Amino acid sequence: MKRNLLKLLRGDKTQNEMANIYGVTQQTWFSWETGRTVPNNETMLKMEKDFSIPMEVIFFDSFNYKIK
Repeated sequence: MKRNLLKLLRGDKTQNEMANIYGVTQQTWFSWETGRTVPNNETMLKMEKDFSIPMEVIFFDSFNYKIK
């Protein structure tokens, strides 16, 4: 499973609170947090700005995978 930093970056906020900030459903946020899916580029850029962390770091596994 691909992992990312979203759960850590979420801190004390709920998945629903984070989903509201980014204009998605709680289920969509959950899918991002578990690495099942990733946000579109526009949303990743917003996260990059909000967290002051490059999207390639937040979603490391999505940007750094090996084809087997």
